[in-house]
Amino acid sequence: MVDNKHLKKLSQNLLEILNDNEYYDITIEVGNDPYVKIFHAHMNILNYRSPYIRRILSTNKKKNDETLVQIKLTSISPEIFQIILRYIYGGTISLEEYDALDIVKILVAAYELSLQELVTYIQSFLIKKQANWMETNFDLIYQTSFENDSFMELQKYCNDLMSKYPDKILKSLDFSTTPETLIVSLIQNDKLQMSEIQVWEHVLKWGLAQNPELSSDPSNLSKNDFITLKNTLQQCIPFIKFYNLTAQEFSAKVLPYKKVLPKELFNDLLTTFLNLHPSSKPSVMSKPHMTKKINSDNHDATELFERYMKAAEEGSLVAQTNIGFHYQNGIGIPKDENKAFEWYMKAAEGGNVDAQNNLGDCYKKGIGVPKNDDKSFEWYMKSAEGGNLNAQTNIGHCYENGIGVEQNLDKSIHWYKKAAECGCEIAQYNLGCFYEIGIGVEKNGDKAFEYFKASAERGYVKSQVRLGFLYNCGYGTKKDLKNAIYWLEKAAKNGDSLAQYNLAECYELGNGVDKDEIKAFVLYKESAENGYVGAKFILGYYYVNGIGTEVNKEKGFELFNDAAGRNVPDNLDDGLVSDMDRVNYWYHKVTEEDNKLALFKLGEFYELGKGVCKNERRALEFYKKSADQGFIDAYYKLGRIYGHGYEIDINKKKAFDSYKIAAEGGNIDAQLALASLYAQGDEGTEKNMEMAIYWYKIVNEVLEEEYLDALLKLLTSDV
Repeated sequence: MVDNKHLKKLSQNLLEILNDNEYYDITIEVGNDPYVKIFHAHMNILNYRSPYIRRILSTNKKKNDETLVQIKLTSISPEIFQIILRYIYGGTISLEEYDALDIVKILVAAYELSLQELVTYIQSFLIKKQANWMETNFDLIYQTSFENDSFMELQKYCNDLMSKYPDKILKSLDFSTTPETLIVSLIQNDKLQMSEIQVWEHVLKWGLAQNPELSSDPSNLSKNDFITLKNTLQQCIPFIKFYNLTAQEFSAKVLPYKKVLPKELFNDLLTTFLNLHPSSKPSVMSKPHMTKKINSDNHDATELFERYMKAAEEGSLVAQTNIGFHYQNGIGIPKDENKAFEWYMKAAEGGNVDAQNNLGDCYKKGIGVPKNDDKSFEWYMKSAEGGNLNAQTNIGHCYENGIGVEQNLDKSIHWYKKAAECGCEIAQYNLGCFYEIGIGVEKNGDKAFEYFKASAERGYVKSQVRLGFLYNCGYGTKKDLKNAIYWLEKAAKNGDSLAQYNLAECYELGNGVDKDEIKAFVLYKESAENGYVGAKFILGYYYVNGIGTEVNKEKGFELFNDAAGRNVPDNLDDGLVSDMDRVNYWYHKVTEEDNKLALFKLGEFYELGKGVCKNERRALEFYKKSADQGFIDAYYKLGRIYGHGYEIDINKKKAFDSYKIAAEGGNIDAQLALASLYAQGDEGTEKNMEMAIYWYKIVNEVLEEEYLDALLKLLTSDV
């Protein structure tokens, strides 16, 4: 039988140990500058109570000299960590003592420290004891609960509450912090006890709250302001039932914001409401205009299809286009690409620019009709001339690649710019690529950056990744690691595998963030699971070496082979295989005890982009590891990167030091480089012709060249 009195005594004793400053063997730095607090603790207790801290300690063992182990926790405040730490030691926590906001913070901290039993308990406590507060602060609870899948009880609570009281929730929100997903979920809800005009007003209010620089008076909004608001509301607009408004409501509340509506939708609404009495509603109660995105899981998809069909048969071009989309994707009706094509054709011939663009897609991809690039281009052009931004971008793509038309980069740029100026993020991205590389235009890093930034701000993931890279390298803009991390995190949260890989590298190397190999491991894992081959190689390397996780060589080798697409033969000859096989081979070799050559080889692959994506930072890390083991050629490579690097900061002093070590070790390329540095007196090297001649003599002795020829090369070279 368990004696609770004894358990309380044990808890009290453990808390006394926590407060005893004599026997601690670990310090924990918690918080961010300027507010940081140091806590003393005991490794054995933390190791068995927190799986998260256990993983940190597994890569940070106590040294033999009895030096204290030190770890950092920057994402938790000192006050919250103190509460958690007392729970870790004493096993009890009295949530009644804290206000609801602090309890939510404790919940998030408990999740980060992998205290699953506390996570479960806190969720139950909030639902039972803090229901009123959570209703009042629903947007905060919603955002917190859907940040990860560990808060399933809170997620269920949020979904149940939205289902029961959608209008109450909508009215209670702080629109400045409310996520788009929540707004879309609420306005889709069939139980929403709110007039359509009220829904529209709330959506507008939310959109303006996301852009506080915009005026609430539409008469004061510029063209660019309307574009900004349109992009903010683009996921909400399809779920506004505009046809349920009266003519007067449309005229007073929607007409002033006509520029935020898709052109075809607005024209159809205008035609519908023009001849109505001010207090009248359209006879056909249309559901939302959504030719691009429809929630196929919506239980009323069939009803939605039927309403579209009724409107389509009465001549609505928007409804005809939506009917085509339903048939194309099997929404509320069995999928039928032939019927999709027929409805698109009907609406397209009637002049609907969305249908014309979709018809171009059909001919391009063979949807309900044989593929025909010429016909595809023809319909894209009709739609583009009618103002459809997607079609204008498609026309740009056709001219760029000679699809259905003769290749013409000037015309491609013309159409991309036309779409980009109206806010099409894909066209902006494409133009950014043109200016970055110099395709059809003069290479211009500043313009490339501007287009990528405009596109990224409109949510285009590829541009967000590119923008992160540009900020990281200082290309087209001032180097800004904080902004680099910001954009990579946005893209990574959107599921982009390359962004997850690049962000992982930042945490691995401490580039713009505190070095955190556990976070790096998690991000590499996400990237690999999303299919990025480069992440599979690095993740395998992490498993093999126990970086950010426990050693698992079997899993590491499996990832190496998976990345290469085949198993490595035992008798692999490096000179007779493809680049990918070579990379795989040397990743296997890096697990051997004497692996300095393997590390060097991997550095070369990443430096040159052979079998893997070119990555100077990754190359530098492998060269460093190889050089640390005494491999002379690796020092020469370090000198090259430090002296001429693109992705890293140039460091002439480190370049000289690395060249010198390699030169003294017998690397001829380093000897030539060192001679040239001495001859030219480059930054980080004092000019010294005597030393320049000394190193060239050594080179000549090896290469058996004429001394005067070498001296001439010395005076004219630029290493």
